[in-house]
Amino acid sequence: MNFTELYNTGRQAISFELFPPRTARTLAELEERLTRLIALGPSLMTVTYGALGSTQERTLEIASKIKNEYGIETAHHLTCVGSNRDEIELILDDIRKHNIENIVALRGDPPKGEAEFTPPKDGYTNGNQLVEHISRYGGFGIAVAGYPEKHLEAVDFETDLSNLKRKVDSGADVVITQLYYDNRNFYDFVERCRSIGIDKPIIPGLMPILNLGQIKRITSMCGATIPIGLLRQLEDAGNDEARVHEIGITHTANQAIDLLKHGVPGIHFYVLNRHFHIAEIMERIKPALK
Repeated sequence: MNFTELYNTGRQAISFELFPPRTARTLAELEERLTRLIALGPSLMTVTYGALGSTQERTLEIASKIKNEYGIETAHHLTCVGSNRDEIELILDDIRKHNIENIVALRGDPPKGEAEFTPPKDGYTNGNQLVEHISRYGGFGIAVAGYPEKHLEAVDFETDLSNLKRKVDSGADVVITQLYYDNRNFYDFVERCRSIGIDKPIIPGLMPILNLGQIKRITSMCGATIPIGLLRQLEDAGNDEARVHEIGITHTANQAIDLLKHGVPGIHFYVLNRHFHIAEIMERIKPALK
């Protein structure tokens, strides 16, 4: 089932995003957690890979296992980083051989230590070029990223939305947003998208906060903000991990319930390869799902 079919079933689709571990030990841990994550009933799971395709083989291994062994729809991430056009074609061939029908197409971040994105020789500079390549190849559902609080590199919202529209016009079927913590940012973003003719499903991306230091680093890297009230709660909790977890889980569950009641087509959870917090969130949002 591709993205277009998935978001036209009449049901609100829940998706989980995983990242492929770098070591055999953490890979084994993820494989053990997979069964528990799948038991939560996601409609789709997506699998990222690192800079320069550093975990690409494991991305395909995990995505294939989810689709072909567990029977859950999956999406393989693909970026412009580290691959020229011929190599992208070969990657698409491999993904197709593993019966995977969906791709999350991203420009990708500059490799660690580099301030600016530099395309590989005979590669692509922008995400819309990658989307166009995948669309031309054919047979894949394509998701792209949207930024409710604007991409860090965009000079203003208008420029950022123009870039998103180019990706959609190049063949994207769905927009999945970067993480954010205030639903007003999402609703404003959707309204802006609709006003310039972006009519594809827009899926909110949520990441539960489990550690204040970690989420401060993540938000500083992607341009997201933590609402003042939420930040104060987390700071007041200090080193009380249980309290931090409860605050983070409650906030994300409340975000999700509000979004579901507003009729979003689905929600994409950045699960950070963990289970317990997503299990609790899924239990809390169950009554709001249709």
